[in-house]
Amino acid sequence: MFDPVRDDAVPSRALRLAELLPRAIGIDTDCIALLDPAGFILEVNPAWSLSGDAGAPESAVGRNWTEIWLAGGRDAAFDAVRRARTGLSSRFTAQGPSANGEPRWFDVIVDPICDADGRFAQILTRARDITIHKNREAELQRRLDEKTAALSVLARQLEAESSDRSAAAARAAHTDRIRLLGQFVIGIIHDFNNVLTVLNGASAMLLRGGLTQQQARILRDINQAISGAAQLSRRLLEFSRLDGTEPEQIALPDFLKTTAAMLSHLMKADIDLVIDVDDACWPVLASPGALRSVVLNLTANAGDAMPNGGSLTITARNCYSTERPPALAVGDYVHLSFSDTGCGMTQAALARAGEAFYTTKSQGRGTGLGLASAFELAGQCGGRVLISSAQGVGTTINIYLPRAGLHGTTAAPSEPKIDRTLHGNATILVIAPDETIRRHLATMLRNLDYRVIVAERDDVALALLASGMKPNLVLFDLQRDQQAGAQLAAQLRQTDSTLPIVFLADSTSAHRLHGELIFRKPVVETQIARAILELLGRLPASIASADALRASDRLRDRIRNPRMRAVYDQWRDLAASLGRLPSPADAEPLTHDLKDDTCLLKIVHGQPSPVFQFVFAGAALVGRLGRELAGELVSASDQNVIASLAGAYQRGLSGLAHFDYARFPLGDDIMVLFERLVLPLSDDGERVSHLAGVITFDEIHNDSERNAQ
Repeated sequence: MFDPVRDDAVPSRALRLAELLPRAIGIDTDCIALLDPAGFILEVNPAWSLSGDAGAPESAVGRNWTEIWLAGGRDAAFDAVRRARTGLSSRFTAQGPSANGEPRWFDVIVDPICDADGRFAQILTRARDITIHKNREAELQRRLDEKTAALSVLARQLEAESSDRSAAAARAAHTDRIRLLGQFVIGIIHDFNNVLTVLNGASAMLLRGGLTQQQARILRDINQAISGAAQLSRRLLEFSRLDGTEPEQIALPDFLKTTAAMLSHLMKADIDLVIDVDDACWPVLASPGALRSVVLNLTANAGDAMPNGGSLTITARNCYSTERPPALAVGDYVHLSFSDTGCGMTQAALARAGEAFYTTKSQGRGTGLGLASAFELAGQCGGRVLISSAQGVGTTINIYLPRAGLHGTTAAPSEPKIDRTLHGNATILVIAPDETIRRHLATMLRNLDYRVIVAERDDVALALLASGMKPNLVLFDLQRDQQAGAQLAAQLRQTDSTLPIVFLADSTSAHRLHGELIFRKPVVETQIARAILELLGRLPASIASADALRASDRLRDRIRNPRMRAVYDQWRDLAASLGRLPSPADAEPLTHDLKDDTCLLKIVHGQPSPVFQFVFAGAALVGRLGRELAGELVSASDQNVIASLAGAYQRGLSGLAHFDYARFPLGDDIMVLFERLVLPLSDDGERVSHLAGVITFDEIHNDSERNAQ
């Protein structure tokens, strides 16, 4: 960068430089060089260090001064020499080599020198080392950049906090809107009921007077209409007080039958309404008003979705724990479904299904509270709403409500024991913003022998996946709204679409994460452990997979005893038809022909290592051991007539049958063939609870054995 000296100052400046030149070259600490008009060095001072080598300063004499500078400064040096020949001074900064070869920064001044007559004669250059200042300047710039970046982060945080405050204000306004709406409805209902009271009383008085038959019939019709209006008023009041009504046990068959008459009035003539309710449906624990509002709203929604006619089918069935969708926690449910043949829902509408006041209908035709009431009811009851829809095909709203137990409580599933032999050998990613929750979950999982990776934020978890970490399962403590949870689930599954994710949530709004498994906090450890095993596919008792059955089939050809092979075939066919492991009751007819050679062992859970208790032992086995076996406890490693159970038990945990055999010599060319078939059973459809054993001893003569071979 140039800083030219004024042209009118050149003669006096040149004269002064000529007078001071000898002294400046001798004592100055800057790098001073005297150049000829062409730019070649004539003389340098002792402090000269721009040669780029360790030689004496005089070695620079004769070199072209403009070529000493590094590439970025040569053009400036060349231009300064050119200006000096015209009598002008220049100033620039450039990098040049030092004695040790490292580039350094210099502040360079170039002045013309005139002779006594004022004519241009030579050029004087002064280069001052400013590397330290440049480094300080760079350091200051770096710090400034860091501060600027930090300020940018703070600005974004302030913007985010401002956005959060705006969102909080919007939510508060939304809540106030709902509250005011409820108060408004209650006020209207109060006035409406006053009107109905007057009408009802007047009608009753008129009926007591002398009326013609036609007048009496008209008044009775009016009374019926007043009664219907009063029922609607009560239901609307119950809906407006949805959060405050006390839940009670509801028998769905009776409930839907009494509601069916109202539903038919909501449907147009070209819509077929089918109500199919299993009379054996379990009771549910819910607010009657809230449930009635849900049924009415969903029925009305279905009618609106079928402007050209169609059909709506409402069904209610029991849903056992083994049949529940993956998004539901362990337990029995009542499945209430509304299936229409209407226009269906778009993906955008599905994503927002359940939001209060969200509607796809034209203005004035929908409140946006229909589906919202279903989600709210399911959330309060501990159930879920799952929606399947396709445009042009129709929509099915599936509501799962927990089965009600005794004394007006939700029926709790039996608390399973944690079988540690099924756990471990997997990596679990824990995402939890709260350090206490994060540490608790990590400790719990590590105690189950899992490898645990923790992340305090969503972006950290995504960065871990991007770095190549491949978890087998993700446990996510949901701190924000359900939309954030849905977005994270989608991002986590970009590399693995089948990645299992378990959400933990505080609020009822989280149940709107469609198709995801969600636990409401506080969560019992056994619930999480059970969910992990199911998602990792380690609970074969709930589903007898085709792969497990095919793996078991490989042992079939090894079974020599035809009756034992028949037992295996029947067990295999039964498991395939049931879709789960058979129960002891299911399996009892299978071993009828080999009853004397059969035993049934119950697995005693809650022990450090597997323990088995004989429930039954056939006469042949009792005779060989010489004692009754029923009630006796054996460990997995005990060696007796049924040999070690360790291998059979481990295969059973994977849904596999077990078979082994051995030969023992009895002398006189007679061998005893010992064959054992062990079949896993499940009495609850949840886990392996029993082992059925078939043990046979057959004498084989060596001649017949050789002939068989």
